[in-house]
Amino acid sequence: MIKNLDQIYELAKSKPTKKLAVVWVEGKEVLEAVIEAKKDNLVEPILIGPKNIVNELQELQVNPGDFTIINCETKDEAATVGVTLIRENKADILMKGLIDTNALLKAVVNRDTGIRTGRLLSHVALVSFPTLARILFCSDIAMNISPTVEQKIEIIYNLLRVMKSLGYEKPRIGLASAIEKVNPKMQSSVEAAEIANYFKDKDIEAIIDGPFALDNLVSIEAAKEKNITSPVAGVADGIIFPDIDAGNIFYKTAQFLAGATSAGIVVGAKAPICLTSRADTKQTKLYSIALAVVYEE
Repeated sequence: MIKNLDQIYELAKSKPTKKLAVVWVEGKEVLEAVIEAKKDNLVEPILIGPKNIVNELQELQVNPGDFTIINCETKDEAATVGVTLIRENKADILMKGLIDTNALLKAVVNRDTGIRTGRLLSHVALVSFPTLARILFCSDIAMNISPTVEQKIEIIYNLLRVMKSLGYEKPRIGLASAIEKVNPKMQSSVEAAEIANYFKDKDIEAIIDGPFALDNLVSIEAAKEKNITSPVAGVADGIIFPDIDAGNIFYKTAQFLAGATSAGIVVGAKAPICLTSRADTKQTKLYSIALAVVYEE
């Protein structure tokens, strides 16, 4: 079992080098992450953006001649170029630079020129806490605002694809709510039970259960105190959040208040998408690149 994000980075080093299309390259953190990933042969970057890319590379004491650079006048043009590279199999991974998520995704989901596959696009985040001896896989914290039961089922399948890529044979997935018992007045608990019931008769290499309050997913002691009997209780590998509010608040609290390291990609398109936040650190961006390199359908 993968215990920290450094292990994922080392695993990525053993994989074939991938071509990475970075949309609208600006900012030190993005460039530094891409440069380091190139240095370790994780990726061959294609830098898409304004003409000052060359200047920024020089400021970082890197030779611009070592990179493929495509200059664009606008961010919308850069997004189209990046998506086209993926669609034409000239790049393997798409990465967000300093461009609004909506602008990038608009190009991704374009009916005529995009890279959708018919599957739901969803975000999978990996969070590593200094106080927990395992990684938590979390979804969806950045894409689907208020997913339906059917969409949450698709989110789970996307999550399991990522976990399988990392060697998880029978991951334990918990459906989060504010409580561990079904309450008709709390829709998240009702939907969690419905989803858990859906998977009971499915031939799937995973254990999926819920609802759970967060403490009952990560703490064996908390689960025992409440007399919860489930193979997921206290030992969850993955958490499915009821909506983007819950997931995003958890994710950013983990990063900015709990000292967690993280990585994240969007799956469901023709290629993985590194969709990091502008506020994310270089390390988060680097780990996200590594995760995209390792991920296989």
